[in-house]
Parts: sequence; structure tokens; C-alpha cells
Amino acid sequence: MADPKETQELATAEVATEATDGVETRQLYLRDGRTLTVSGRGAEELVEIHASSGMLELRIKMTEQGPVLQMESVRLSLKAAESVDVEAKQFNVKTEEGVNLTSKGEIKLTGEADVRVDANGEVRINGKMIYLN
Repeated sequence: MADPKETQELATAEVATEATDGVETRQLYLRDGRTLTVSGRGAEELVEIHASSGMLELRIKMTEQGPVLQMESVRLSLKAAESVDVEAKQFNVKTEEGVNLTSKGEIKLTGEADVRVDANGEVRINGKMIYLN
């Protein structure tokens, strides 16, 4: 269990409450200048953490369809002892420098429709044995 003194250091006792245009907002000032803001209008609620610069770091928007999570950071790291599972109607990854997939086991790519590889440069496949239909 956390020491109450340590817990108090995480956030100051200052809580600002404001109601404007039907939106109630509560703000908690965290250590290192971060702020935790909780606001709501009707059935929609919003939880945000902003850096001391004001930049949004984390947003959780509670909607009628369920929570929507948005994070902005320098780096995001996930580590799981067993597995990381992602299930979505659509999954997109966009990078500026490249994508690396590395596995000590098999890598399997499966599609129920066409599977395409598009490249503006060369496509190389290296392997002990390459099977083509």
C-alpha cells in the first residue's frame, strides 16, 4: 500500500471546478506541472492529462458506443508476458522511417481476400526454400 505522503506528492490538493455552457470541468494539478482534467456534458465524459507545456498526452472519451483512447507521446512501449491481441474492424499503421517485424518463431500473414505487396522499389525475398504456387 502506498505511503500517504508519497500519494500527496503525486498531486497537489488544488482542484479547480468550473461550469461553462453546460460543461462541468474539474482539474487536478499533478506533479511536474501535468494536469488531470475531467469534464462532462450529458452522457459524454472526457478525461485528459496534459503536459506542463499544455500538450495533450492522454485522452479517454467516454461515449455511448464505449471509451475512445487517444495517446500522444515520444515513445509507446507495450510488453506482455503472454500475448498482445488486437481486434478491430480496420487496423492501420503509418510510419515515416520503416516497419520491422521480427520473430523467433513463424510469421504468418493470412488474408481471406487478396494479399498485395506494393513497392516503389525492389522487392526481395530471401529464404532457404521459396515455394510459389
